[in-house]
Amino acid sequence: MILAIALTLIASEFQHVPAIYCREFSECLEKLPQGKIVATAVFLADIADYPAMNLVYEKRFPGLKPARNTVSTKLPGKARMSINATIYTGEAEPKGLTPPNVTNIVPISPGILTPDRLFIAGILGRDSNTGTIPEPAEAQIDMCLARLTRVLATANLNSESMLQATIYHSAKIPRALIDTKLKMYFGAQPTIAVTILEVSALALGANIGINGIAAFLPTGG
Repeated sequence: MILAIALTLIASEFQHVPAIYCREFSECLEKLPQGKIVATAVFLADIADYPAMNLVYEKRFPGLKPARNTVSTKLPGKARMSINATIYTGEAEPKGLTPPNVTNIVPISPGILTPDRLFIAGILGRDSNTGTIPEPAEAQIDMCLARLTRVLATANLNSESMLQATIYHSAKIPRALIDTKLKMYFGAQPTIAVTILEVSALALGANIGINGIAAFLPTGG
């Protein structure tokens, strides 16, 4: 299993909004505090609600869209949705980042830049331009990591820049295979905190996705 090293991820210029549960999508989004929201995680009780949630989400964020991850999992009671968020409280204005020649069909930003952080939205094991999902599980993981590399490279970063990553996968992707691929990508002893969770379903029919935070670390002089 990949080694997880504890790091301080949410510095003084970031505020974490814990999970908000609701039965109506608009209710969840209305309860989010005002501010420069740079990242959100959305959990749906039923992935079939994904298109309807997107319509409400886009109205809540008519301008810059946060880096977002969306999966389906069991929620308490009759909740249909849960959302948490990270708010940037510094003076600079966050900026959106999209790799060249990438089609984005949902209301998210692939990456959000703050002065020292890159917040990476959920990157799926599917081709964002064609919607194609490779059949082999290994190919889906490889596509997911290749797309992560493109997002990082667009910000002049690489895998060593990652501070934290969360990998969501369905039962179709073996956990052992994920561990093996992550060790190959990040190294056997990476300086990154990794969480791997199996969920009921991911957006757009994907079986694996990754999101996280990378840092613009100072270079030694």
